Amino acid sequence: MTMTMNRTVLCRALLAATVLATAATAAAQNYETPGNLKASELVPVALLKGPFHSVDENVTIAGAEPDFTIRSQYGTWVARGHEMLIIRVSELPAFEQLEKVSKSDEFMKAAGTAVVAPVKAVGQFIESPLETTGNVFSGIGLIASRVGRVAEQSVNRAGDTLANNAPAEKQIFKPVAPPLGTAAPRTFIGDPLGYNDQRRQWAQRLKVDPYTFNGALSDKLGDVASVTFVSTFPVNVVLSSVIAPLYYAQEFNEQATREAYQTPPIDIGTRNEARLKKMGIEGLPVRTFMRNNYFTPTLQTALVLALESLGNIAGRDQAIVFAARAASETEARYVNNSVMMLAQYNRTTAPLAKIRGADNVIAGETRDGKLIVAAPLDYVPWVKPVDDFARRTDLAGTERWLLISGKTTPRAQQELAALGWRVSDNLAAAR
Repeated sequence: MTMTMNRTVLCRALLAATVLATAATAAAQNYETPGNLKASELVPVALLKGPFHSVDENVTIAGAEPDFTIRSQYGTWVARGHEMLIIRVSELPAFEQLEKVSKSDEFMKAAGTAVVAPVKAVGQFIESPLETTGNVFSGIGLIASRVGRVAEQSVNRAGDTLANNAPAEKQIFKPVAPPLGTAAPRTFIGDPLGYNDQRRQWAQRLKVDPYTFNGALSDKLGDVASVTFVSTFPVNVVLSSVIAPLYYAQEFNEQATREAYQTPPIDIGTRNEARLKKMGIEGLPVRTFMRNNYFTPTLQTALVLALESLGNIAGRDQAIVFAARAASETEARYVNNSVMMLAQYNRTTAPLAKIRGADNVIAGETRDGKLIVAAPLDYVPWVKPVDDFARRTDLAGTERWLLISGKTTPRAQQELAALGWRVSDNLAAAR
């Protein structure tokens, strides 16, 4: 009889396991497939075609964001996400202006002179002052305070490495290939010899970010700057009207861009360190963040300003630790937009008591225990990563709100609500 009972128990256990496995398989098969996405369903139609470009209607998903393919007489790019599509499209008029300038007789004459003209700095002649990346070979010509800062950064980096104080962190999203046309991050060490000043002046005239990750545009900016800083060709040459970039309407981005035009990058770093110190954030987390070249001077400033706007709340240091993990421009912008969304909630809806990094999201908490998770994503379907997120036990609150900048499918809305989440989407369009 005991053997019969054991067999019965075993059969029931096997049956239960089979049912659970079948249910899990059915649930997995019941996720949405984010296929056949159309650009016209995700972004304003006005972005899809212009005098310099067209955007493919078919859109693919790479990681957590849609990829838009931009075709232009000046090249082909893939823009990851709505924000990058806006930026890449707004950069295209600059190519036309740079092409006109570079083909002018005056510029070609200045370029010929620049090729053979050595640059004198601190009593020495530098025969070839530029690297192919558009940076200056050495710090010769830096004023003493900047030389000291570069030396201090080198000492700190070496010390942190020897002490193993900066262990590798996993990146925010699963690794995916960088979009077509995206340049690797570049190091800007200050303003030696006036070269970076020339680059910034050209960028301001063209209304583009001097630290753009657009590889072709960055190279062209470097080319014209390399001529004008060793010749008499004027940066203030007459340009046609250039359309202003259609960035998300964020004051932090606008101020960060202004500072990027006006201030050498090494001085921007010094200013941002002082801002963070005033917030009580200093030491290794700041040094690690400052070494992340995906946070260009522009993106770095935008994040610091957004954190500053939150006021004296707990957890701002966690956002800096979170930001240091960014392993692409997409991730750096994701961090910035997460903090900006929380800053907007803090300003317009309810004060936040604290913020914190939580694996792949930045969350805020109100004084009465509401959890506010920022998700600056363009398209959120019901897929396994969203299901896994919705069931996380570390994301608890008296209410749980998910703020999404883009579109959430009806199915995702329904499933999230069933798991206790309140969703507010299309927030980018509401700005």
